[in-house]
Amino acid sequence: MADASRGWLRRVASSRWTTGDLVGSVADVSLRARVRLVAAIARHGRRKWLTGIDALQAAEDRIHQLAVAHGLGIATPSTFVSSDPDRIRRVLGSDAVLKPLATGAFVDAEGRPRAVHTTQLTTDILESGDFAAAPFVTQERIEVHRHLRIVTAVASACTAALDAESWPLDWREADEAHTSWQRCEAPEVERQAVRLAKALGVGFSSQDWLVPKSGPAVFIDLNPAGQWLFLPKDVADPITDRIVDFLAGQR
Repeated sequence: MADASRGWLRRVASSRWTTGDLVGSVADVSLRARVRLVAAIARHGRRKWLTGIDALQAAEDRIHQLAVAHGLGIATPSTFVSSDPDRIRRVLGSDAVLKPLATGAFVDAEGRPRAVHTTQLTTDILESGDFAAAPFVTQERIEVHRHLRIVTAVASACTAALDAESWPLDWREADEAHTSWQRCEAPEVERQAVRLAKALGVGFSSQDWLVPKSGPAVFIDLNPAGQWLFLPKDVADPITDRIVDFLAGQR
């Protein structure tokens, strides 16, 4: 049975709630009121959350994640946020990758869902002058051997691996990649992943790490509400069990 004094607020609001609402409209104001009510309920009362709302929102900050990981001595890529191509060249050179600072999902002018994936920074992109639309994260490009998806729940972690050489730079662009992960034993990286989740105050996390062709595993990203059920059952099921145990008051 579930323990009524426990809960998991995975997301404060659906990513699609604001789609099509004009800022300042009645619909927009109504949305803000509902989100604030959810937040107020989550902050007060005696319920124990798998991840508290303030930790949830802070952990969604990509720069904050990297700063906390770096402070723990975890390997992270050189990272720079700028809209100035010349400064990017000076800091990281032209062999780098570009990724969204916030969510990469958006709806275009025709209402079609789109996604911005991690992209190799090319001379054409640098010279396009299209950096002013939004701040982007630029990172050094790492020669990757394997992708790791490490999922943590409470103090447990499970890892799946994906051969990097078989897939695009951002494996999410290939539908087949989602079913090609395999269980991986990575106790030292899992230990670091659990340390990072604890430092960020999140009871659940879906983390992306890279195993380079040389050197230690590198932390890339943490999603406090990320996906894990697409992973092999021997990775996904133990995490699901830990979440259920927590909600049932057994942990």
